[in-house]
Amino acid sequence: MDSRNIQGATAKMPAMNTFSGLKPPRLKYIGALLAVALASGAIAGEAMVGRESNATIRARVVELVNDARSRDRRCGAERFTAAPSLHVSQELNEAAASHAHDMARKKYFEHRGSDGSQPKERVLRAGYEPRLTGENIAFGPESAEEVVAGWLASPGHCANIMDARFRDIGIGLSTGRKRGQIYWVQEFGLPASAKHAGAK
Repeated sequence: MDSRNIQGATAKMPAMNTFSGLKPPRLKYIGALLAVALASGAIAGEAMVGRESNATIRARVVELVNDARSRDRRCGAERFTAAPSLHVSQELNEAAASHAHDMARKKYFEHRGSDGSQPKERVLRAGYEPRLTGENIAFGPESAEEVVAGWLASPGHCANIMDARFRDIGIGLSTGRKRGQIYWVQEFGLPASAKHAGAK
């Protein structure tokens, strides 16, 4: 499944709610540890889907992304220096929310929309005039903290987050009918009006 897209290049990444490579007995231990953490309230401060408003969750994702960008970071083999904070774009929020809703409603998980659209087309449709766009998607995480941690742990998604050329961000999320069916979309943009794209 594609879950990262920038300038038409995609990187393959399985849905973030899978634990490939772990043996079944280890999953039992992880489940037990998670149950203990939940019972102790260790993650009670997280911005959880279904407990907080979508606006609160989106704001928390932006806060976590900007915190990550405030420090030098390695994304796989690639090093990134700290980057300026991203600004929320209502148009990018709209494009992200529309794609998240479409994926949840039609039960698919990919960058290409059900109408055949690519991320840049959806961003344009929402009224954002880009010089550069990027998109991260995720399926399954139940909190802002979990989805951002997953993106930062994936080299390609992390690179989108740390790309200093981007100036704007938009976040969308939508839930399916069953627990755990949460679709996340993160749009990045450099407006066409920007003087130069900078260097990565």
